[in-house]
Amino acid sequence: MPTITDIGKKQFELLSKNITFKAKVKNNQEEMKQGLVASLLFYPHDPQRSFIQLILKLTDKFLLYNFDGDIFLITHDFKGMIKFNIRKPNVLHKKHFNDGWMIEIDNLNSIKKGYGKLLLNTIIAVSEEIKLDLCLWTETDKNTQYFVRYGFESKGKVGQNKENLMIRYVER
Repeated sequence: MPTITDIGKKQFELLSKNITFKAKVKNNQEEMKQGLVASLLFYPHDPQRSFIQLILKLTDKFLLYNFDGDIFLITHDFKGMIKFNIRKPNVLHKKHFNDGWMIEIDNLNSIKKGYGKLLLNTIIAVSEEIKLDLCLWTETDKNTQYFVRYGFESKGKVGQNKENLMIRYVER
């Protein structure tokens, strides 16, 4: 049975080849940026403000896409994508976090070596700059080991479907 990660990777592979999707993302960059700027009206305080400002700075390096309130950074050649957002920790897992806010990675996909590392390191830098823990959920031991190499700690298989909660704590 395919994991959520497998399904996300397959979806990304299909989108990365979809000419219509690629054109939509490329042609809507100003609109995406304006959407982030407009969100500053709703979130005028830190850490949301700093988070949004840092994401806007990343639009020189990456394409920005927003879907259902989540943020995607996509490489210009559509070979890598990371989906993430700033959130409050789930009440069931709040004890694992050092703050009332965190950055959660929902998906990290690449179809070219080094792109996952590039995107992950980019979000790690955002996390460190605004001093928010970074978390994700993973379903396989292989992926768990991958994220451990980047400083994530396993909190165990505490997810609803026994996903492994991983957190990368930042120095405050």
